[in-house]
Amino acid sequence: MNKMTLEMTTDPAKSIPAFYTGQSIFLTGATGFLGKVLIEKVLRSCPDVREIFLLMRPRKGLSINERLEKILKLPLFEKLHEERPSNFKKLVPISGDASEKELGISATDRQMLIERTTIIIHIAGNVKFNNTLKYAILTNTRSTRNICILAQSMKNLIALVH
Repeated sequence: MNKMTLEMTTDPAKSIPAFYTGQSIFLTGATGFLGKVLIEKVLRSCPDVREIFLLMRPRKGLSINERLEKILKLPLFEKLHEERPSNFKKLVPISGDASEKELGISATDRQMLIERTTIIIHIAGNVKFNNTLKYAILTNTRSTRNICILAQSMKNLIALVH
């Protein structure tokens, strides 16, 4: 057993950052409550993560880059701005929508995700109970199917979390 393996098995606090070292994450649901918390936690606790691709849609007249800037100004990210501001460069917004066919991702972005993603974390979902059943199914069920189809073509995928 090498030193790295031994450290990972004996110290759980080191195993998670070690696992994420050099990994490229594709995150759906990035603008939701869990997505924002996950972004902050990974960037702060796993400083050697390679990048995090964020599936986002333009909304309320804001582009995906403007939405990301607005999110990163939340109090949640204050500590990260102080401790590891350069880690924000690891965030890569991807234009798309979990409720659309094939996640609404462009061919170029799809190819980039196929080539570079090693971990998918799919937490996008519609939690509003006043939307139509059709919309809920498209967002919560078809999006998961679309993620699985995309995952099948990913060359370096090691984990899909739903």
